[in-house]
Amino acid sequence: MPFVELFWEGSFNSNASGRISMQMIPNGCLELIIHLNDLHCDLNKDSKWSQSPDYMILGLFTQAHEVQFGNHVQVFAIRFKPEGIFNIFGVPASLLKDRFEDMSLVLGSQFRDFSHRVRKEKCVSAMIDRSERYLLKTLNKNSIDISYVNLAAELIRNTKGIRIEELSSRVFIGKRQLEREFKDKVGISPKHYLRIIRINEVVRLLDNNKTLDLTKVAYHCGYFDQAHFINDFKRITGRKPTIFIKERGQFLVHPGLSNYTH
Repeated sequence: MPFVELFWEGSFNSNASGRISMQMIPNGCLELIIHLNDLHCDLNKDSKWSQSPDYMILGLFTQAHEVQFGNHVQVFAIRFKPEGIFNIFGVPASLLKDRFEDMSLVLGSQFRDFSHRVRKEKCVSAMIDRSERYLLKTLNKNSIDISYVNLAAELIRNTKGIRIEELSSRVFIGKRQLEREFKDKVGISPKHYLRIIRINEVVRLLDNNKTLDLTKVAYHCGYFDQAHFINDFKRITGRKPTIFIKERGQFLVHPGLSNYTH
C-alpha cells in the first residue's frame, strides 16, 4: 500500500493495574489509531488532559510526549509516512504537527463507517484487508502527487548519512524551495525530519542488541560527532542515550522499518 509504512495492533496496560504513564518517542510518521474497546488512553492537548477519541490521528510529533493508560486499552493502527496523509486524504501533515485530532471530524461519515466496520472484524488480518481496500479506494479518487517532497522523504528514510545539499540535488530542486515545500506538506524541515529518522534507527538497533556500543551505533546512523548525536538524541527523546537505555521501560517506541543504506 503506497504511503503506508505498516499496520499494527497493540494492547496497553493489559493487567489494568492502576494508571501508568509513558513517554511516546516520535518516529517520523503519523498514526491513525482505531480504539477497539471503549477504554482509551489520555493525552494532553492545549494544557488539558482528556480521553483520546475513538478514531484518532496522532500527528508528526517532534519531541517525546506523555500518554497515560488508566485501563486496558486495545487499538488497531495504521502508520502513515508523513507525505502519505496528503496523498491519500488531501490533508497536509503540517496541520497535524505535534498534536492529535478526532479523525472522524476531519474526514466525515465515510471514514466513520469504515472505522466502525474495522472494529467489528474478528481478527487483525481482516482489519488490514478492510483498511487496504478503503485506503486504495480513497487514494484512487485523488491524483497521486509524486513530487520532489515525496522523493526527498523517501531518500531520507533510506539513506542514513545524506546531507541536505545532496538531498536537494538528488531530487533536482533548490535547497530553499525544497525546505519550504517540505515544511508546508510535512510540517518540519528536511534536516529536522532526518534527525528523527536517525534517532529512531539508533533506538531500533539498541532494541535489537542491548550490548551494542553507542559510539559505533551513532556512526552507523550517520553521526560523525558524538556531541551532535547526544544533543539530537536528548532533543527528541528527552533523555541522554545512557539514561534512556536505563529507563527504556518508561518509553513507547515504534521505530520505522526503513532499510538504511550508505
